[in-house]
Amino acid sequence: MINRFIVIFLFQFLFYFSVTVAKADNSAAVVQVDNVIDIEISPVVWVPGDIISRYDSKISSEVEGKVISIVDAGDFIKKGDVIGKIENTRYKLNYSEIKAEIEPIESQLRFYTSETERLKKLAKDNNAAKNKLEEIESNKNEAIAKIKLIKSRLSSAEDLLMRTTIRAPFTGIITNRYKSLGERVDYNDEIVRLVDTSNSEVQSYIQSESLKYIEIGDLLEMKVNSKIVDGIVTKLIPVADNISKLYEIRIAFKNDSWPIGAAVEIACPINNKQNVLAVPRDALVIRESGVILYRVNSDNRVTPVPIKTGISNKTHIQVIGDIKLKDQIVIRGNERLRPNQSVKIINNLDN
Repeated sequence: MINRFIVIFLFQFLFYFSVTVAKADNSAAVVQVDNVIDIEISPVVWVPGDIISRYDSKISSEVEGKVISIVDAGDFIKKGDVIGKIENTRYKLNYSEIKAEIEPIESQLRFYTSETERLKKLAKDNNAAKNKLEEIESNKNEAIAKIKLIKSRLSSAEDLLMRTTIRAPFTGIITNRYKSLGERVDYNDEIVRLVDTSNSEVQSYIQSESLKYIEIGDLLEMKVNSKIVDGIVTKLIPVADNISKLYEIRIAFKNDSWPIGAAVEIACPINNKQNVLAVPRDALVIRESGVILYRVNSDNRVTPVPIKTGISNKTHIQVIGDIKLKDQIVIRGNERLRPNQSVKIINNLDN
């Protein structure tokens, strides 16, 4: 009696389970679609590039002496802030000595000036006064020349004194420190490396076949960690490197989250734009047997279409196969579709 009950229960369970599966198999999948379009795309090659700072400088000492103050690596520095100081006693003394040389000559100049005025009045009728006037004027001109020379030396001494304080030429971060407190530096010794991390661009090198298809102001696609953005070509140097035979380009972009030094890839055209049939990248379904698209037929059922891919841009990719312009292709919900499965379109393009 119990065995019979179990058999009946199992039979009912299997029946309801098969009905449920059959209903599930026949249910319509919810999808989004887009049309096959005809667009212009340039054949490209992806070349490597680097995000660099537009202002990246190794700041050097412009005087000799002992380091008495210096910033640390990692410090944020504003333009004009003090980066370091060189012991300046010798430069102060030199400035003071030169300045002291001016005072007696300026005193002589005041005497020669007043004497010149006095002798000019007497020289009208007195030959002796005329001769004395010429001598005084000569001495006066010589004093003026000496003062100009000493003031020139004084300006140089003052300039050297000011250069014992090293200031930031732009706002940035200290990435390296090459000297420490107490170390002696010579003229042109590197002190720190200062990098402006808020003013970045991409540096890359392109081959000659891309050179004639790129101009300043062109938009180029760039890829960092699979994210694609547009950049604007700001500089193009049409002179090849002697070793690599590549041409340098610089590209501006808007993305503050990309750090200095990060590697990027740039899509560089190698031919003129071509008209191709293309679909959104999300339409591609990659199987072990190859790449397919799901095309929506007039009865809202899907047909898998094997295709080959060609050139691409940021949003679309060329497709080659049994595909026509304006075919409706599934772009969302295509991962689990089966051949001839019915679909429910939630963004029907014809409505």
